[in-house]
Amino acid sequence: MSLLAPFTKRSWGLIVLVVGLFFALWVAPARAENVQLAYRHVPTCQGNTCITPISPTASPAAGPAASKESPSQWTWFIVDPARLQRMPVGWNLVIDNVRFTAIEIRVVHDGGVAVIRRGQFELTRNWTMGNNLRFQIPVAGPDVTAIQIGYRNMDAPDLLRTIKAMDAAGHESHVLRWTVQVALVLGMLFSAFVYNMFLLTWLRTGFQRWYVVWLAGSLGYLLVWSGAILNIFPFLAGPASVRTFYLLLGLLVVSGAAFFFSLIEKDKLPQRLIDFGQLAGMGVALTSVVAAFDTFFLAAVSDLLLNVWLIVITLTLTVASGFAALRGSRAIWYYLAGWVPALAVLVLRIFRNLGLLPQDDLVDLAGFAAIGWESLLLSLAIADRFRQLRRDADAADAERETLFRVATTDALTGLGNRALFQNMLEQPLARNSGIDVIAIDIDFLKQTNDMAGHDAGDALIVAVAERLTAAAGPEANIARVGGDEFVILLTGAARERLSAVRQMIALSSGVPLRHSGHNLTISICAGHSASEDKGMSLARIFKQADLALYRAKAAGRGCWRSYDSSMADEAEARTRLLSEARVGLAGNQFMLHYQRVVQLDDTLVGYEALLRWQHPRLGLLAPGDFPDVLRESTLLPQLQAHVLKLALEQLATLRSDGRDLTMAVNFVGSQLQGTAAAVAVLDELARYRVPPHSLVVEVTELVVMSGLGGALIEALECLRDAGVSVALDDFGTGHASLIQLRDVPANIVKIDRSFIARLSESAGNQQVVRATIDLAHSMGKQVVAEGVENDAQRQLLTRLGCDLAQGWLFGQPQPFPLTRRAAA
Repeated sequence: MSLLAPFTKRSWGLIVLVVGLFFALWVAPARAENVQLAYRHVPTCQGNTCITPISPTASPAAGPAASKESPSQWTWFIVDPARLQRMPVGWNLVIDNVRFTAIEIRVVHDGGVAVIRRGQFELTRNWTMGNNLRFQIPVAGPDVTAIQIGYRNMDAPDLLRTIKAMDAAGHESHVLRWTVQVALVLGMLFSAFVYNMFLLTWLRTGFQRWYVVWLAGSLGYLLVWSGAILNIFPFLAGPASVRTFYLLLGLLVVSGAAFFFSLIEKDKLPQRLIDFGQLAGMGVALTSVVAAFDTFFLAAVSDLLLNVWLIVITLTLTVASGFAALRGSRAIWYYLAGWVPALAVLVLRIFRNLGLLPQDDLVDLAGFAAIGWESLLLSLAIADRFRQLRRDADAADAERETLFRVATTDALTGLGNRALFQNMLEQPLARNSGIDVIAIDIDFLKQTNDMAGHDAGDALIVAVAERLTAAAGPEANIARVGGDEFVILLTGAARERLSAVRQMIALSSGVPLRHSGHNLTISICAGHSASEDKGMSLARIFKQADLALYRAKAAGRGCWRSYDSSMADEAEARTRLLSEARVGLAGNQFMLHYQRVVQLDDTLVGYEALLRWQHPRLGLLAPGDFPDVLRESTLLPQLQAHVLKLALEQLATLRSDGRDLTMAVNFVGSQLQGTAAAVAVLDELARYRVPPHSLVVEVTELVVMSGLGGALIEALECLRDAGVSVALDDFGTGHASLIQLRDVPANIVKIDRSFIARLSESAGNQQVVRATIDLAHSMGKQVVAEGVENDAQRQLLTRLGCDLAQGWLFGQPQPFPLTRRAAA
């Protein structure tokens, strides 16, 4: 019961006021005359004597012959006039309102008989508060010798509760008592209705909807039963209001039961009990409709069925309340505090309807008081339940917000992640001005991971994220959308930070970063796109920034490019070229040309396989003419496999002629990842029956340097140990140190053509080539000079001790079969 403490603290003053006002009105001494009259039901006929209604067009003396109505249609009551001695002329006979088709009142006095007759629709001036009918009697009480009240087609004699006599002051007191109670209860109901309608706009729950329905039904029930509604709709006076009352009673019980089962927490009640309660509510609703149409159904039977279903729903709610209380329901205590009085009055009403209690107004007055109390208590229960649901909803919102934040936050940097950025792409971007989008890529992140470990790579990512955040400012939207990719959105005042971001990217290029003993380098490429069109989609602007980033990466490391329309044309051309490459690969348009590798005395030792594309529209293309194809991750593995297949087929053909030649094939890093990749290459050699020493795997110095200590080195070591020669291509362009060169699993070093081109004119180039040759020989490696084009270069290389050479001096790359001169 401690759960009721909040209620008592909030409303004890209001309770005292309401109870005090009721008590004062009820017990205050009154000078008015208001007496209860004794009455009894009498048979229409006793022996040969029948009480016959008087025709409204006949005189009182006309007797039975004046009426053509059957006496059996009438129910008569004899009223004892003994307590009328103090009633003046014009006193009021107040009768309980029941269902009938006509009413006749006979007042016998010394001067004759006064007759009042009304049909069921002729009572617009004969109603009074308390669901009563009022008839003004023009005979003084002491002169009355007998009173007879007859009802035609009365529903049931037992439903007549009270017959009272009131003088004018007594009637005014009666009206005042009912008016005050109706006003108080009506005020509480209306306040509760407005309050809960307000709550319903915030949180639409099932129990709150049913409670609003119950409040609306209670308002109608109160207005109809008390008679207050007859001030507005007098045509409802008489039996019509009783029939309306039955409909409203059914609505009250059904909505009240539905409110109960939706208010109590779902885990506190057995589902079967809930289902049975709903069935009982439907029974009450159906029988209340049947009882309202007494002209079609027998009133006594329909009333009995209604009472039975009222007993069933009452017992069901009682059992359900016990279940809820035992299972620790919080809401049940508020419900019981509000509904116990109403349920008690409902039980009393059932007892009264069954004739077990006197038929007076006390039960009705108590019922209205219980409804008012119930509306007050259950409004507090609704408020408490609403607060609980609001707390649950707030907790759920907070949890959803937390989950959304976790799901859309990059764990490493604390910035937004790809999911957040994707959500921004899909949602319309509300902005009042233009926008700048910057797509950012970290250079050499993969190489950093391979050389120094993923911890170092993470440190590089965090360092870049911190610089971007500082440069872009707090109003910018920054997301990490990939391993080494970021996106910055600048809108409104944040657009002023664009120059700061660009300056930061430029100044960060080449900045050293020390991590766990490793020297790292920060380098950032960025693509920028701006739009002043408020209607342009973010996805389109980002695509433009991505095109600009592609151009920046193609231009080198640490570059910034802003989008222009030509990039879109290039992107379209690139997309078209990639599509044509896929078609060309399937149609064998990619082929190999072979360049001779010779000793400096022109003795042939092998060939290098060089890729060419016989494009149907553009003609014969070298790799430099289609670099985008060689960078396409979905196409490159197929293309490299095709190159290896053609080269090994040609090598097998050359060896079948008895020539022990080598075949050099260029490999990319993605082709040589781990020992499994090396084993796959060895399997290909075995398939074409080519010995491992006949294959030269060429990888560029830059690729090898970036893969030191990684899967690439494992693959190269596996191939070298199996007898395959490994050549370090383009040596001198990747800034390899002497220590790194020592650790490279290569047995051939190929000096880049840029050093050979000016070998005879530049002493510096001669010194570099001499140092490279001496260094390679000291490590047991062969040296191949690339791009030898004249005899002077060959003679210098011979003096410097170079082992092998290739270039146009010894023959241009040609497809097989080679010309006789080229093959010689």
